[in-house]
Amino acid sequence: MTKPTQRIADLPAYLSHELRNALACIHQFGNILVDGLAGKLTGEQREYVSIILENASTIRSVLDTALDGAAPAASKIRTKI
Repeated sequence: MTKPTQRIADLPAYLSHELRNALACIHQFGNILVDGLAGKLTGEQREYVSIILENASTIRSVLDTALDGAAPAASKIRTKI
């Protein structure tokens, strides 16, 4: 496999790692806030954090679907010389 082709094939794994790690941090810190480990939240703050957690879960689901499906396709990339 040529170097550019290998980079394309590696892209889904790289994106998966980077994006999922960032979302995991968002979700973990959101849970820390909701659990009161960083101090008590007001009702409004709790509502905002709940929205953050819901959206992080939605993005994670979309990423799982998109990136898990992209990995096999990327591994089939061939170049014609």
